[in-house]
Amino acid sequence: MLKTERLEKLLELCHQQGSLSVRQAARSFDISEMTARRDFDELAAAGRVIREHGGIRLPNALQAPPTELPYFEKLSIRPQEKQDIARAACGLIKEKDTVFLGPGSTCASIARLLPAVPLRVVTNSLIAFSILQRNEAIEICVLSGQYRSRSGSLIGAVTEEMLSPMGIDKCFIGANGVSGGTAFTSNLDEGRLQSLACDRSGERYLVCDASKIGQQDFYNFCNLDRIDAVITDASATPEQRAAIEASTRLIIA
Repeated sequence: MLKTERLEKLLELCHQQGSLSVRQAARSFDISEMTARRDFDELAAAGRVIREHGGIRLPNALQAPPTELPYFEKLSIRPQEKQDIARAACGLIKEKDTVFLGPGSTCASIARLLPAVPLRVVTNSLIAFSILQRNEAIEICVLSGQYRSRSGSLIGAVTEEMLSPMGIDKCFIGANGVSGGTAFTSNLDEGRLQSLACDRSGERYLVCDASKIGQQDFYNFCNLDRIDAVITDASATPEQRAAIEASTRLIIA
């Protein structure tokens, strides 16, 4: 990646998050922390960001409210469709499976509908954990890491290190958008973890209601040809269904 392109990507990520640390920049773009600091200094000298200890942030005038809705606001959006999707997902899970549940309201619906049978559930979602802890038949493994309040999830290098050696039978991940044969989310670290969960899983399922199909977001974390199936609701149009089926199997809940 050329330096000019990297600077634009750094700035784009800073705009998406409001701030960016040296460590995150180094990890995200596979550069040294010294190089990240020099890039930050160059962006600050051009007046595009404000340099601060350990990172950069946007000038106050450029700060914008995040476009991703908080988890608790998402709960009220298409609840029946999410429940239908969750029911279809639960039908794919067998007793004694090790299952990964990602963040998001649809994955939380899966947690709510899981039967009281022996399962192991690995998750970085504190929302899913709060639901699952009532199910005494399920063994829960909560990944630790940096807390992201907007999705109620744990993310970052520590989270990825915990997940890396694990063997998962089936993973269920969500997305803020699905377009052009790829799945999108609004947060880079959250996307990286979901991509890693796919790598560690024997079967991979993307769960999203039909309103997400045809939408894009900040970070493309997974090509649909890596996914065994997309599970969506019956309101998906013929065009939306064809778009998914061009890349992978489609399950209509």
